[in-house]
Amino acid sequence: MGTNIILAGIGGQGVLFAHQVLAECAVTQGWQVTGAETHGMSQRGGSVVSHLKMGDSDAPLIRKGTADFLIAHDVGEAYRNLAFVRPGGTAIVNTALADFPDVRVRARLDALDITLAMFDADRAAQQLGRASVANLALLGYACHCENFPFTRAAVRETIARVAPARFAQIDLEAFDMGWQAGAPSWSWETPEQDAAASPVSQRQISNT
Repeated sequence: MGTNIILAGIGGQGVLFAHQVLAECAVTQGWQVTGAETHGMSQRGGSVVSHLKMGDSDAPLIRKGTADFLIAHDVGEAYRNLAFVRPGGTAIVNTALADFPDVRVRARLDALDITLAMFDADRAAQQLGRASVANLALLGYACHCENFPFTRAAVRETIARVAPARFAQIDLEAFDMGWQAGAPSWSWETPEQDAAASPVSQRQISNT
């Protein structure tokens, strides 16, 4: 039994770095990891989609309808890649739009029992003065989602290890902002409670 994660966004949003962080975290925990990236003009704002498969698998690509999680850094890419999410899976979307998704898509998600978690990671990154760290804020928020395969502590340690030294501090600050957005009562004084923290499990979650 494994976990399939699709990460999607546009060029410049750090989708591939987010993939690297999760892949490294999985390897550290002993998972067999396979994956692939499909992207167009990633340096010019083109679509970037990363497939991360944890567990026994020979095929690097995730089939539509089989992803446990979609982590979408862009609303447009969320719409394009929702078909990858399996029934009962979770879509985590970076958005400030109150009307996302549209009525027809929302009905489809409800029919498939797909949980939708929305967080304005761009706003968090802007508050830190660095738009490029929205990807890590979104990962921090994702750590609260029910059945997400990584704890906050594990992902945070991986970011500290793989991030370039000159960006490590702000990367961790962004990750922490995302985490705190999902758990307003969380405190630095009790990091040992991370593993026992209640996951984000509502049918639909919005923190915008």
